[in-house]
Amino acid sequence: MKPLKSLFLLLMLCPFIHFAQVEVKWNKQLPTDILWQEVTALGNLVVGSREGLIGVDTETGDISWSSRALGNLDRNVFEELPNSPFFTITTDNSLHMIDQFSGKEVFNSENAGLQEIASYYLLYDSDAILVAGKDRNGEPLMVSVKMSDGSQSWSMNEKFGRIVAANELGNKELLIVTLFNNYKLNIDTGEIIWKNNNSKEAAQVEKMGKLGALLKTAAENISKDMDIQLDYYRPGEGDIFYLGSQQERQSGMTSSSGTTTVNYTNNYNAYSIEDGNLIWDDELVTKGALSHVSFLDKGLLVLPDDGNRTKINLFDYKTREGLWGKKGRGIAIKGGVYDYLDSGEGILLVSRTSNNNFLNFLDPTVGAITFEKPVKVDGTVVGIVPLDKSILYITTESMNILDQSTGTLKWKKSIQTSPSLTAEYDGKIYAFDFKSGLVKVVDMVTEQLSDLSKVEVTFEGKESPKQLEIMEDGIFIHSDQNVAKYNFDGSLGFHKYYAAPRESGWKRALMYASSVRAAYIGATSYYISGAMAAVQDDVRQEDALAGELVNQIGNAYGELGNAASSYAINTFKQASARLKATKAGRDFMFVMSKKEKDVVLLKVSKVTGEIEGEINLGKDREPIYALDDITGQVYYRRTDKELTSYLVR
Repeated sequence: MKPLKSLFLLLMLCPFIHFAQVEVKWNKQLPTDILWQEVTALGNLVVGSREGLIGVDTETGDISWSSRALGNLDRNVFEELPNSPFFTITTDNSLHMIDQFSGKEVFNSENAGLQEIASYYLLYDSDAILVAGKDRNGEPLMVSVKMSDGSQSWSMNEKFGRIVAANELGNKELLIVTLFNNYKLNIDTGEIIWKNNNSKEAAQVEKMGKLGALLKTAAENISKDMDIQLDYYRPGEGDIFYLGSQQERQSGMTSSSGTTTVNYTNNYNAYSIEDGNLIWDDELVTKGALSHVSFLDKGLLVLPDDGNRTKINLFDYKTREGLWGKKGRGIAIKGGVYDYLDSGEGILLVSRTSNNNFLNFLDPTVGAITFEKPVKVDGTVVGIVPLDKSILYITTESMNILDQSTGTLKWKKSIQTSPSLTAEYDGKIYAFDFKSGLVKVVDMVTEQLSDLSKVEVTFEGKESPKQLEIMEDGIFIHSDQNVAKYNFDGSLGFHKYYAAPRESGWKRALMYASSVRAAYIGATSYYISGAMAAVQDDVRQEDALAGELVNQIGNAYGELGNAASSYAINTFKQASARLKATKAGRDFMFVMSKKEKDVVLLKVSKVTGEIEGEINLGKDREPIYALDDITGQVYYRRTDKELTSYLVR
């Protein structure tokens, strides 16, 4: 009977799989109907079913954990938490935080006595999850639970108000920043070590008694849904910390255009970590939106974003006195600063106006801009590569080399490209140029620019190239449905086009999986921010939450590696393994296409451009499949209860 059963299963699967390069890894019957499934950024498979939430072992298909209390849930209540091994399930009555590896519930707001959640923080070094909100009586409540076993360490009813930041200080101490006060807590017990007003204005409100309390409540209510701009700084892990906040300065309507303009100030205060007291008599106030600061030997360098009115300045740490410009009023530059790079010989400033982007070079030893005039660039700068005596920069639209001593560009015409269409290999940077349709090569030693390809490639289906990858035998370029390769001698090896299915919903899981893979690759990119920005924007068009997750993979990789808790260590190991897998490269890609009336997931060779395998996903308008683009596994719901894993390699 067993041989017949195996033969029947094989015959059933044959219509769904073709070619030897795609194989069935496992096929399992789950005990309940499958509603949705997701592969997390760390590679775990989570299935939502009629009777519970299920974790499936990706190697065997066996159920590794299940939670019957979380059954019959919509997909939109599931949210993976960036920088963590957790995901949340939000229902009408509670928030559940669950470990995606074990299925263990590490936090349950209902059990903690929280009726409303305002904010929560994952404190890896302290093995704690800190959650603030309101209890069943509408009173403020903060609880701390252990990540490791979900037990509650402490709770308190302190009226913190709106919490805008929580930072681990070490020595079992936690700094909490709110709209009006700063706190230092003992993270193990919840004991308040000190509480202090975070500004003179807050201190004055505190002295007003009941009226002050009413004013605080009003301010809390007004700011409830506002995006508070506040940055925390602790240079060199010293005994002083700084808070930078953005405040609206004024607004008005211009008579000519009828538009409302809003101006900002960025305000800074310095505090003692020992007791929370203010260090300065008055806060440091500069014009413009909150952007960047740098802590130099001689003072605090403030780089605001104030459009055409921006002034940068260095402020004395003790007196707050401005040290640069006429009467210490700062140095005017073109546009508001949104990024910078310390090259060792000076600081490259990246700024923008409403219409253009600019580069300036700052000599911090004398407080002077060395360029005669700012260098105008196309697009937003997202990546910078220091060369021997120059800086190669890449924007969302172009690439060029800047001579930092003269303030001139190497090439009269910039390469029209994007971060995802560039790659470094063997001392050269390859870039696809949209304007010419050719692949350009930049020698990073001589800084010479040349054409690699001789033949322009035009993608079909109204698509443009999206990604460039260096392989052993050439330069592979692709979009969603087009694949092409140039040989290293510049000849076009192949160009293939595979038509897309009409139903856009089919591509969501593929888009997300591909973007997660690209994010891992970008985590070690020579310009991380550029790779991240490109990936994030692409996936956001399909799934906003996925875009946020992809945006933080690079940061999570670094931060988790520095944390001490077992959760952080295990997550870091998993992320490291997946990062290593992406470094190894792969000679195929997934393409979603159509075959007669069916939708098929194709394995397309990067070596030849040909189809090496396919999985038939049927005709469903709302497909239930998930893809791990790092391991090459595809998980498909063949029937209501049947889950099949295909391995593509």
